[in-house]
Amino acid sequence: MDRTLWTRSISQHYCPPWKCPVCTKGMIALVPKSLDYEETAQSRRSRTHPDFDPEWVTFSFITWGKCSNHSCHQKFAIAGKGGVSPEYTSEGGDWDYVEYFMPKYCHPMPNIIEVPNSCSDEVKRLLAESFSLFWSNQSACAGRIRVSLECLMNYLGVPRKRKSKNGKYYELTLHARIDAYAQKDQKIGSQLMALKWLGNTGSHDGEVSRTDILDAFEILEHTLEELINKRSARVSVLAKKLARKHGKK
Repeated sequence: MDRTLWTRSISQHYCPPWKCPVCTKGMIALVPKSLDYEETAQSRRSRTHPDFDPEWVTFSFITWGKCSNHSCHQKFAIAGKGGVSPEYTSEGGDWDYVEYFMPKYCHPMPNIIEVPNSCSDEVKRLLAESFSLFWSNQSACAGRIRVSLECLMNYLGVPRKRKSKNGKYYELTLHARIDAYAQKDQKIGSQLMALKWLGNTGSHDGEVSRTDILDAFEILEHTLEELINKRSARVSVLAKKLARKHGKK
């Protein structure tokens, strides 16, 4: 996961090279001369303020991206907000204000992390929903991540119910299900629990930052790779194989 891809701004001629979610081979590039922007009404009004500063300027923008894979060429509708920031120019050694644009929406939305192909369709769908909320609503994004954990528990075969002493069954909370899985794998269990706590904060309208979400996606990408593709187990088997073949006799 390249975190910088999801914090960079768009310019008149550039957008971050997000991987196309349709073909998964090409990268998204800005369609030349497609970016259009307008200053917001509030921004225009602020220009009459005696203490006006150029950094108060705000824009709304729309533009198009296109997959670089010639057999795909999927188009992407991108929209968001922008402003101006001071930038040092090499010509003349002066400072100038340059427009920048931050995406709030992209359709289709690129995948922020790599999701294993063998992951359940329900988990994939919920993660896709979380990706689409990343720029616009971090709390809702965290909530979707939490719901995806419920489906991940189902995929892993963690029981949803438990039998009480009186013989009746009761529903297990996500917390209890993760605790149950942690009995098998403490390390993965602690990672899942951290994601659950973040999801709780988002579900209860708590403060969730973009950095929090990027942390969560980085943890989730690693966790899914371990749970589904079992990378560490494969590497361990390969290492033992090489050791047996080439180790000291």
